[in-house]
Amino acid sequence: MNQDVNIAYHEVDFLLPAHRFDIRLSYVTKKGLPFVREFVLRLVHISPMRPSDIATYFGLSKREVNEAVTDLIEKGDLEFSESGQVDLTSKSRGYFVALGSTPLVSSLLESGGVFAFELASFNCVGRKRTHEKRVAGLWLEVPNETIANSERLAKQKFQEKFLKIQEQGFWEHKSLESDSGRPSIYTMESVRKLGQEPLRLTTLFSIDQEGIPVERDDFDVLGDSSTVQERITDSLAICRKPMNFKKIAQAMVALEDQETKTLFNDHSVDITNLLAAQQAGRLQDGNWIPFIGPLYSRGNWALISEYLNIQLAEIQKEKAPSTELLWVAPSDGFWGQSLRTSTCFHELRDMSTTTGKKPIKLYDPKLYLPLQESSDRRAINRWKQEFSEHDNAVYGLVEGFLDGNVEVLLIPGRMAVVSYHISRPDSLPVSLPIGYLTTDEKKVSVVTKLVEEYVNGVISYDNPRDLGPLGKLQIQKRASN
Repeated sequence: MNQDVNIAYHEVDFLLPAHRFDIRLSYVTKKGLPFVREFVLRLVHISPMRPSDIATYFGLSKREVNEAVTDLIEKGDLEFSESGQVDLTSKSRGYFVALGSTPLVSSLLESGGVFAFELASFNCVGRKRTHEKRVAGLWLEVPNETIANSERLAKQKFQEKFLKIQEQGFWEHKSLESDSGRPSIYTMESVRKLGQEPLRLTTLFSIDQEGIPVERDDFDVLGDSSTVQERITDSLAICRKPMNFKKIAQAMVALEDQETKTLFNDHSVDITNLLAAQQAGRLQDGNWIPFIGPLYSRGNWALISEYLNIQLAEIQKEKAPSTELLWVAPSDGFWGQSLRTSTCFHELRDMSTTTGKKPIKLYDPKLYLPLQESSDRRAINRWKQEFSEHDNAVYGLVEGFLDGNVEVLLIPGRMAVVSYHISRPDSLPVSLPIGYLTTDEKKVSVVTKLVEEYVNGVISYDNPRDLGPLGKLQIQKRASN
């Protein structure tokens, strides 16, 4: 394997607070002069001379040169010396940066617009709205003092980074001249906060071929990522679980999984072995295909969709009755922190029914999300917001399936996807999902039995683990108050 190859083992969205401001300003820019005016000044800049000499040089009549000189005198650009020659004034000398250069006249213009600034380092992040919501991602905290003083800080940073904001294409001045004509702020007239929308920063966490974590990339949208990286580190620390390797091993025993443990070396994942096993699994018609990373990552979801379509074709061919598709989420702080999670479930719902004049229901999709109990309103509200389009298909499940460390996507009797979410906070910043897809009848049967026993089980008398659709669960809660 190429030594430069890195493998993404997790994908997490971070939500960085950002405010939008209406900024009004006046700025100074420089522009060129009309042709005759420019060249008269350039000639006099080289050496003072009489109007008759100017007329001879440019081939002007006496009337024409008198009009040109008079106009420049009235504008304060030329003056007569005691010897009768015309010379530059102190004002017009400021038009030149060097002998023979093009004269540029300062011009005061008004401008403004809407600009968004993130609140960690106050980088300008553009002018368009993001339309992002505070869901499906880890929130990056900023001090309340920063939020309260965001208008003042935005004004300060806009002035400091004015030229950079222009270079980024977020603001364009009206004069298109050379570098000597670059604008400068004359006065900041007003900065008014319009609203707030988070900036979504998608981050891939990777390991190299030896299983060693790779340093996170900076964000192109931010000129300076250092403060944001510190906020990310703080956010990750809050979500980490303790080391769970022993419980993962117990889960493998419960699932009668002898293969996945062969993917590990003394200190991490054996990437070479994993990739070889993936290829072998495909050649064996999906008997056991290992993968690394969350189910909803693009590569893993393409694999799942491929084998799911094969199973759906079989269901249609056999005219089998509609079945269930169960997706049991783990109790892991990093699971689902991506917009892709809801997108993938939406695809599952679309695939559940055939198209055509007489659509056929192939399966009933159910996503089970972990709750501490039926009154776990904080988690209920979070899941409700993230899966707002799927109320009737998203269920609450009292957490604890295989100690909350295992995720399963299952069509009973046909196909199973198992993912172990390994927490190793001493060496990895986020949990490492690793697992397998199988269509082997025996393997699928073992997974099916464990999932159905847990989902259909009870905690105590009249207290089931399956808490039902989240929407109805909230209605019941309000009715009891």
